[in-house]
Amino acid sequence: MRIAFVVVRYGLDVHGGAEYHCREWAERLATRHHVEVLTTCARDFVTWADYYAPGVELINGVRVQRFRVDAPRDNDTFNAFSHIIFGGPHSDEQEIEWMRRQGPYATGLFSAIAAQHDDFDLFIFMTYLYCTTYFGLPLARDKAVLVPTAHDELPIYLRLFQRLFALPRYLIYNTPTERTMLHELFDIASLPGSEVGVGIDVPSFRSMVAEASPPLLLYIGRVDTSKGCEQLYDYFLRYKQAHPSPLQLAFAGRANITLPPHPDVQMLGFVSEERKRELLAQCALVVLPSPFESLSILCLEAWAAAKPTLVNGTTPVLRDQTVRSNGGLFYQDYAEFAACLDLLLADHQLRQQLGRQGRRFVEQWYSWLVVEERLEAALHTAVEVTR
Repeated sequence: MRIAFVVVRYGLDVHGGAEYHCREWAERLATRHHVEVLTTCARDFVTWADYYAPGVELINGVRVQRFRVDAPRDNDTFNAFSHIIFGGPHSDEQEIEWMRRQGPYATGLFSAIAAQHDDFDLFIFMTYLYCTTYFGLPLARDKAVLVPTAHDELPIYLRLFQRLFALPRYLIYNTPTERTMLHELFDIASLPGSEVGVGIDVPSFRSMVAEASPPLLLYIGRVDTSKGCEQLYDYFLRYKQAHPSPLQLAFAGRANITLPPHPDVQMLGFVSEERKRELLAQCALVVLPSPFESLSILCLEAWAAAKPTLVNGTTPVLRDQTVRSNGGLFYQDYAEFAACLDLLLADHQLRQQLGRQGRRFVEQWYSWLVVEERLEAALHTAVEVTR
């Protein structure tokens, strides 16, 4: 099978959810199929400014084609235009202009999709939200697989996505929750599709080390307002004030916002995979405050390490993942956050039990062996429906 992935950014130092998802799939599929990635030269998702050199690069066995972004995003004008789009009546033409301004708009990428249409059996478009999918997918619609990575957010209610979701020949969902939401929003019941997700390497219990002392709460990912990091910081300090203790909170990931320094809050920045595994082993629990998720890789990684999670229960995917796994607790406000922390920090056996239940859930549904079987079956079905 000859497969082309289309994604906004791609590289070993790109760690966005959909981008990581794409790289993991691409590298694993490349051991059995011819796989290429068509992407932009951008690394920064805020400006989409060119960072990588245009051209072809081989990354872990995957041929990557990069194309220049026509122009970086001007966030002041984009945000002002977004107020028009989400603040009242507007035209279809304005929605398309909003998409162009959101970016990354890369004429060379779109030309390459059209020119290489006959070179591939499938074009897999990762995430519904950006220009690379909105303008790229129609150029290969007869071979298009869409992986929406969607969640309940304002843009998904725009009319232009009604048109987009009617185009692909096959849909791959991350979770049952995402599938249900999309079928409620779009007339796609007749479109073939399946749930696949992303896999997790499950470490052996022998490789795990003891919890750190004092106890550590851990967040891994982009440190950003949209990820709920400011709320987590505020909740943690309120909890510390009400419950004086040596409890620590660590943020591990690139920071797009500046949080005030605090002696009990560690800002670790981007960490290596090895350091991430160490942190997961040492923490008492993993906290995920994000209000928007289509599949939480962090939760899966925490459960694989037999660690319990405490997640934002206003996010349907996080709440449903937690219920399905029995691997943690969820909260909807500060009072619930504090009550959950009280319970988890006071009961080591409960933390161990939740962690073990989460690990069994990952082994059953999200080990790479299981996910790769689902992915292969989905892509073979997708090829059949495109013929």
